[in-house]
Amino acid sequence: MALVRACGICCDIRSRLFRWTFRKPEALSVNFAIGVDGGGTWTRAVVVDQDGHELGRGETEGAVVTIHEPIAAAEAVRQAVDRALVNTNLSTPGDILWAGLSGAGNEEARTAIEDALVKSHVAEKTVVSTDVEVAFHDAFGVGPGIMLVAGTGSIAWARRPDGTVVRVGGWGQHIGDEGSGYQIGMDALRCITRAEDGRDGPTTLRDTILQHLGLEDVQGLVGWIGIASKREIAALVPLITQAAAQDDPASKEILELAIQGCRGHLEAILEISGPWVGQPSVALWGGLLRCGGPLHDEILRVVEDYGLEILDRDPDPALGAARLALEQGLSNRQ
Repeated sequence: MALVRACGICCDIRSRLFRWTFRKPEALSVNFAIGVDGGGTWTRAVVVDQDGHELGRGETEGAVVTIHEPIAAAEAVRQAVDRALVNTNLSTPGDILWAGLSGAGNEEARTAIEDALVKSHVAEKTVVSTDVEVAFHDAFGVGPGIMLVAGTGSIAWARRPDGTVVRVGGWGQHIGDEGSGYQIGMDALRCITRAEDGRDGPTTLRDTILQHLGLEDVQGLVGWIGIASKREIAALVPLITQAAAQDDPASKEILELAIQGCRGHLEAILEISGPWVGQPSVALWGGLLRCGGPLHDEILRVVEDYGLEILDRDPDPALGAARLALEQGLSNRQ
């Protein structure tokens, strides 16, 4: 098995400015390629033939890359790929795998998951990048644009016309992720405890979330939060949006904070990526911002306030990963 790294990267940590340079693809004989998108909630795989025609899709639960647990993420990738191959006459190892995974921006974590994927024999050649990179590629190819992301986590990405890539956010759940599903869930839990203390007014979230989690009282949240995953906390979002729709003041305030968090990402990315010749296009991605997502309409209005064009479809990150695998040829960078 061969390990192939995503691309040449020059990184100035102080400015958090990235330039991605792809080598000229080599001639390849490819029967099928695999693209994977792994985030905090879902891992999705797409299998395509040598002409880029889709052969199958599969999904399983999230694959967030960490230094300490790369095997779990690698197993999620394998499960998603296996499910994508169910209705085809194909089997692993595939020729090429490109996996765009949440958390892969950390070099140590990326190396750990790369090693785990090579050992899993999913494909003859393997490359790992971030999930945002593959989503951006599906939205804009190698062209310029801006992507605003809010799902389990949050980040904003922009590629300037000269190819330079800049980002805002993406600092993770402990010190970032403003406007994300995780932060919405955490804000709701804090709201419940403050109301329990009498520091805030009552909220319908108390009974709704306790019932959803099967807890008898607010004290039970202390034990639950100690073992809950980021995905499980973000999964509380539908309860909060439902309460907001029923005019619960606390829930409405929580969602407004999330909208402002997304607005802050957009404002900052516009400032550091500019000036632009004309108005850049913006793609919205992630469970909160996709068409039909709980924050989609509100963020759409925010983007329109800046006079920006909106990509008229949801990005397909797994397909973007598969296209990267084919287009770049995964020239060996070792």
